Amino acid sequence: MDFDIEKFGYRLIVLMEDFNMTQVELAKEIDISNVTISRYLSGDRTPRLDVIARIASVFHVSIDYLLGISDQKEDSSKNINFDLEIALLAKNLFALDGNVHLSKSQIDLIRKILLANKDFILSA
Repeated sequence: MDFDIEKFGYRLIVLMEDFNMTQVELAKEIDISNVTISRYLSGDRTPRLDVIARIASVFHVSIDYLLGISDQKEDSSKNINFDLEIALLAKNLFALDGNVHLSKSQIDLIRKILLANKDFILSA
C-alpha cells in the first residue's frame, strides 16, 4: 500500500483541531519546525517514520490510522509499544554498565515485574 499524503494531512488537521493544537505547538511537541508541519499538511513533504511515530504518540492514535491504512484510531499493538517502551527505558537505565541490548525474554521479565508491582509503582 502506498503512503497517502493527502489522507495523512487531512487526519493530522483533524487531530490538531480535536486536541485544540496549533502547528507551532505540535512542532514544539515533536521537535521539528512549524514550517515542516505546514508542508506535511499541504502535502509538499512526506514525514519520516520516526516523525509519524512521534505524531501518533502525541495524539494517542495508531501509526496505521495516520497513514490511512486503518480507520481505527486506537493502537491495537499496545503490548508491542509497551515492550518497546520497556526496552528503551531499560536500555537507558542499564547503559551505565555497557548492556545496550535486551533480549525478548528480558523484556518479558521486566514487563511481568512491572505489572506485578503496578500498584506499588503508581503509589510512589
